[in-house]
This record gives sequence, structure tokens and C-alpha cells, in this order.
Amino acid sequence: MPGPGSKSKGKGKGKLKGGSTDAQKAAKNEPKNTTPIQCLTLEEDEISRCGQPATEGYPKPERCRVHHGQYRTMYKKYKDASKVVDEIKQGAELPTKDQINRYSDLHAALEKARWVRKYVEALRVERAGRDLHARRFFLKVDDGHKFRLKLLHKLMVKAVEALDGLQARAYELYIPGSPLHNMVSPIQTKAGPDASEGTRSTEEIVEISQSTTLLHELTNKLGQRLLAPPPSAGTGEEDLIDIELRAQKQSIAAALEPFFDIKLFASLYPDVSQSESAKSALQTSFFIYQQYARRIIFHQPVLFMKALDKVSFKDLILSDEFSFEDLFRFFELFMDTLGFPISWFKDAVLDALAMSRHGTAANVGSVENRFQLLGGWVFNRAHTASMSNEAWWRLLKILEPPANMENRFVRLCNNFDDLIGFLSFAALGLVPTPMFCKSRPDLLDAGLSRNHLSLSGVVVTDMISISRPSQMCGPMPTTSTRKARKRDHIVWAEIESRSYMFGAIKNEPDTFTDAFLRELRARPDLFQVVTRSETDPGHKVETFGSGPSEALPNMRGRMFEAPRFPIPTAGSGEWEVQRSAFDVLYGTGKEIQGYLTILSRDLKGWFFRFKKFPVKYFVILDTEPNRDHAILARNVSWAALLAGGYGEGEYDLRKYAVASDKLFQKCANERLGWMPKDFEWGMTKMEDQL
Repeated sequence: MPGPGSKSKGKGKGKLKGGSTDAQKAAKNEPKNTTPIQCLTLEEDEISRCGQPATEGYPKPERCRVHHGQYRTMYKKYKDASKVVDEIKQGAELPTKDQINRYSDLHAALEKARWVRKYVEALRVERAGRDLHARRFFLKVDDGHKFRLKLLHKLMVKAVEALDGLQARAYELYIPGSPLHNMVSPIQTKAGPDASEGTRSTEEIVEISQSTTLLHELTNKLGQRLLAPPPSAGTGEEDLIDIELRAQKQSIAAALEPFFDIKLFASLYPDVSQSESAKSALQTSFFIYQQYARRIIFHQPVLFMKALDKVSFKDLILSDEFSFEDLFRFFELFMDTLGFPISWFKDAVLDALAMSRHGTAANVGSVENRFQLLGGWVFNRAHTASMSNEAWWRLLKILEPPANMENRFVRLCNNFDDLIGFLSFAALGLVPTPMFCKSRPDLLDAGLSRNHLSLSGVVVTDMISISRPSQMCGPMPTTSTRKARKRDHIVWAEIESRSYMFGAIKNEPDTFTDAFLRELRARPDLFQVVTRSETDPGHKVETFGSGPSEALPNMRGRMFEAPRFPIPTAGSGEWEVQRSAFDVLYGTGKEIQGYLTILSRDLKGWFFRFKKFPVKYFVILDTEPNRDHAILARNVSWAALLAGGYGEGEYDLRKYAVASDKLFQKCANERLGWMPKDFEWGMTKMEDQL
């Protein structure tokens, strides 16, 4: 691509002998076209063309004086950066992963990181300059220019990987001699088994950080537009590369600033009332996001090392060493509240509640576990105290989780009471009902029954049924090649499949748990039960239903002979079990496996995968075969209401409504009793809807 001072070096043509012709003389006497050429440069908005006449450029004017001066400055800057890139590229090699891991001195690692950072910035300046050159100054992009941009991208990816590796190694070398020496382990960005789903490669991060369009998308998610450099008359001496890079950085900093400035944060919620309780709630939300940001930076090695000598978030973000790649890393974690950073968000909620009461998070945990970061306190360990009702409410109100994400919140629970607390708030309407609760519209609401079980203290994580129309229940004629032995008889088949639910109750004996199990035992006409305590050895289970230590199977079938007419109402002969009640827990079949078999394989998405405490698992099967799971759920829920003392006798819908309304009112009063008086809530009574 030609530069601003390029001139043709070809030899001029000699004059023809014989003097001028008549045509040449006439051409000289014609008036010249004096219409000025318009400057070819686009303005800062990259849409409007400069309206000034082109007076500068060689061999013909192409730009006005101001834009020509800016062009020359930009061209020189990215060419100088290009020389730095080539000198470094041809001189010293970037350290490999093995070389980085062999660093044993913190200062040596930091010094090497500073050298690589200079290389990264030179790459960034050259790329930004070449990009501006093509976007605003209307010069045709030649193949060499395109090739150089592709090369810069590849070099940037390698350099950023090396820089990240050096900073992560510096983090590892820093920790042993710091106040954080007693950490369990350095927590990397991939802080959980599911973290790889949301992480990006270095190449993707570099591409996003260098794309103006993608930066627009990032900042728009936070409700801020990516600011273009402010329009100005200009003098011709402006450094357009520096202006663009700083404008992009300040735009993203401005997008994040409301989470670091209480007044700007409040401006995001103009409709919030001016009552003291509303202001206090808004301040608590601000503290939550602030502490969440601190925990992100604390747990991300690259961000942590850059934050050590910074006094505020803005100081960190606007510092020269804080790169666009760092901005993107922070942004991606900050927005991923329902991903693996959810544990940090939960701890941030507990920090914020302490700050709203005491003015600081320093009082939440042990003194030896706290660390000052960016003007506040953060702890190097997760909080182990139980979640309060207020903490659950604020967490769920902010995150607003969609359906089928309950398993992500199990990792936040330190004990069974925490788990029941979470499910109780889900039952109060803060989390949508999971898909497994869906049943036919003409049947009972399985989701409502599950909510009442959650409020009672029973965890239900799955319900399964293979319900059949009434005409398909009972014996059915077969097309089997087997022939009946008796004349005028045919072979009939009878298949039973029982709906079931899987879940858990408290492992330790308590009043409700014991009463609930007694209610299940007392109704073998309704329930077939298998329980498994995690503190028992091996695969030891307790079974009851069809007998003191027996339960009817999930699926069984039999074949028998009978006349074609009349159709038999019941079969005869011995049943063949296809799937026992025990198999629902521990089955190892290829097509259908047991819940605890699957759980032992640490598969993603399972409710109890990240549970930290022992429970007593259960499988409850419907004694009556071929019914929908909604009927089983209602019967089990009634048993829980009886165990809790909210009802008595046989189930009917009105008695159930009255009992469940009592339970709901009691739990709502307990869970929401902390709310200020001007925070109103109400409930719709089931009895009123009958």
C-alpha cells in the first residue's frame, strides 16, 4: 500500500522535435477545470465524507490539510510499530509453555511478561493503524496489506498466550509468599467441571477484542453504546490510533462503571421508589455486583496480578497494562452468573449483606482468610455458613434462573437445610417449574404437588410415567408365533409399568422425616418404596411396599392362554420382571440405567452431582400400574402434609387444598419474614380456586 510520501521514480519523456502542433496550441488556450477535488477521507463516524477540498497529496491532491496531517502521523506510527514487531519477531523467541513453567523467580517472570506486553502493544498499534488506514482513508487494500493483517492476528494469538502463561506463572510464584499462602489451591478461570463449556480459546478472545463490531455487541449487552471518538475540527497533529484505542477502552469502562459507582448504578433503576427500604435494597444489589467483580478478579490469575497495585476498579480498567483481552475475560465472567462463577456470586451476596449491615465485608469470615483488593475486602475461601432466607431471595431475584437449571444451585448448598431453602423459594415462585413436572392437562398438577413436597422438606428431582389409555391397559392379544395349546384359545400378553419419582430426604433422623416414612409404610396400596442412605455401606437399601422388604417392580410382563372372547379382565401365571424397583436406583442396563449408577459417573446436568452432604435417596413407585406420575405426586404430597400435621384422613381435593394452603402460609411467613414492612407479598389460596 503506498505511503503518504510516495513519488514516481520513472524518467520523464523528452520533448518532440519540430515545435508544437496546432492542436497542442489550441489545447493550451482552453480554460482549465478549476473545480476542487473533495477530500477522500471519511469522518469519525466512518459514514460521512469530509467536505473540505483536497489540497495535499502527491502526485495529485487527495486530502485536506487536517486529514493529510492525521494520515501522515497514523502511517508513521503503525510503520514504526511494524518495525518493532519485526525486530522482536526476528530476535528473541516467545517463551514456550515448558519454559514458562520452569520460571522459579517471580521478578524474572514479571520482567519477561513486561517484555511480551510491549510486543503485544506493538502488534495492537500496527493492526489498529492498518485497520484505520483501510476504513477511513479510502486507499485500496492490496494483497500485501491483507497478508500482513492475517500475520498480525496469528502473532497476537501466540503473544497473548505467552503473556497469559507468564502472568499465571507469576501468580503461582506470588501466592506462597503472600497473605494468601493458606489458600486451598489457586483457583483458575476454569474453576469447575462444567467450566469448559463457557470458555473460549485465545484465538477467539483476540478476534473479539480486535473487532469493533463485536465490541459494540459486548457493550450493548450492558446497555451502553461503544463510543466513537468525539468529532472535532482537528489540527492535523492528532494521533488517531491512540484516540481510537483509548475511546474503545473508555467505552467499555463506561459500560461497567455503573457497577462500581453507586450513583450511576442507581440511575439504571429510575423507577425504584425513594423509600428507605428501597434505597437500602438498591445499595445491597450494588454491593453484590461490586463484590462479585472483586471475586472474579481475585480468582482469575491474569486479572489478579494486574490488580495488585491498583486502588479501584477504574484504576485497573484504564491502566495501560489492562488489555482488551483482559476486558473481555472480565466481561465474559461478569455476565456468566449462571455458569461456574455462580459460586462466586453466592459468596458476593453474603459479603454484600454483611456490608449493608456493617459497612464492610471484612467481618464475614476469618481475619487470616481476607485480602484487600481494589479498595475492598475479599476472602480466599468460599463461605461455609448456611444461606439465610434473605440471601436466597436476593440471589434468585437478581439471577432469575430459567427452568431446568436447579442443579446449578445445588453446589451453593452446604447442608440439607440449604437445599430445602433453595427449593422452598423455588416453590414460592422465584424459579420456574422444571420440565419433568409436566403432565396431561386433564390430570392433577404435578408441579404444584412437587412444590408442596419441597416446602415440606422432601426433594423431588424426577418423575417418570408411561401412562396408557384405558383401552390399552390389561391383557391384550398378541401376534406371537407361539400358538395356544388349547383349542379356541389364543396367547395374551399383560404388561405393567409403574410411574415413579426419585429424590431425597434428610439423612439424619428427625421428626418430619420419620413421620413421612411412616406414612409411606402405612399405605402399601399406594406406595412401593426403596431408600438408600449414603452413610450405609455398599449398595445397601431399605425396601417396603408389597412386603416388609419387598417392592413391586417398575416394569413386568407375562403371557398366558385364554379364549379370544370374552376378553379377560386379568391375566394369570407368573410375572417376568423387566426392571425392578432396585434397578431404578442401581440398574446397569444399556438402555435404562439407575439414577445412582448414572450419578456415580459424574455426568453433567444431574441434580445431585455437586452435592456436598449426605442424603437419603428414595424411589417411590405407584402401586397401581399404568397411571400418570401426577397421581403418584399428589398421593406422596398428601402423605407429606399428613406427616407435617397439616391434614388428616383420606385424600380429597378440598382437604388437600386447605392443608396445602396452611403449609404455604407458614413457609411464606418464615421465608419472607425478614422483609421490611413496605415490601408487600401475597399468595393465591388453592381453596379459593376450587
